[in-house]
Amino acid sequence: MDPRFHAAQQAIRDDQPERLEALLRAQPELRHVASEDPRDHPNLLNCLVLELPPRRDLRTLMALFREGGADLGSALVAAASVDNRPAVRALLDWGTPLNPSTGWSALDEALYWVHTGLVAELRERGAVVRSLRGWAAVGDVAGVRGCFDGEGRLTAEAGELAWPFGGRMPVSDLRDRDALLSNALTYACQWGQPETARELVARGAPLNALAAGFDFNGTPLHYAALHNHRALCDWLLACGADPTLRDGKVHTFPDNWAAHGGHRELSQHLARIRESHGG
Repeated sequence: MDPRFHAAQQAIRDDQPERLEALLRAQPELRHVASEDPRDHPNLLNCLVLELPPRRDLRTLMALFREGGADLGSALVAAASVDNRPAVRALLDWGTPLNPSTGWSALDEALYWVHTGLVAELRERGAVVRSLRGWAAVGDVAGVRGCFDGEGRLTAEAGELAWPFGGRMPVSDLRDRDALLSNALTYACQWGQPETARELVARGAPLNALAAGFDFNGTPLHYAALHNHRALCDWLLACGADPTLRDGKVHTFPDNWAAHGGHRELSQHLARIRESHGG
């Protein structure tokens, strides 16, 4: 961690708003300065909004950062990552752009982490879906179809592969058709959206690819299992999804992902199917 941040970070962790406020008033630059440690959060406001449950006097403390010129845009995405609704609401009330012209948005973040209620709230406040993965996740078939031209080619509306982590994604082409379709199908499956999943499979989305754009890169079946979408799992299997494939990070099966999610019945169901396939 950046040594300049240590005392303030400790005050945040200990939920000591008076001490944090005193530190910010004594060292005003802490309100906006960026960390020099690439392993750390980029600034103290992000540290504050990432703490759950939300810290006491959160809005008052956030206002100090706002007055000091903090980067509110990155804080909005950070707050969305952990579903910190009070922080999100404060930032939006202060006019923080919800639809930045470029880059990863708060809606992208909430969709990635499957924060259902937050996604609904952001869309009510004007968040715009701007990618194939987004339309797949919210279950909008017309939106998915709008990402293809009359010849079935992806249009600019499909966007590019992206994720919430720093650095370039480990793929050579961010607009590769199969990679974008697999990514979008995985979003549809983790969100339990059978209609957009069917549309994507009909357009050639690979069923058994380890989707780019996910840190734990499983197949669509892995993600449907993790989120307990049994009917979708069975449909994927009927379409040819392979229950014997392992994910690319912890190297486990879809039934293991269901178990990790606490879905014992689905885990047992998928394990029986995997074993019948010789896995």
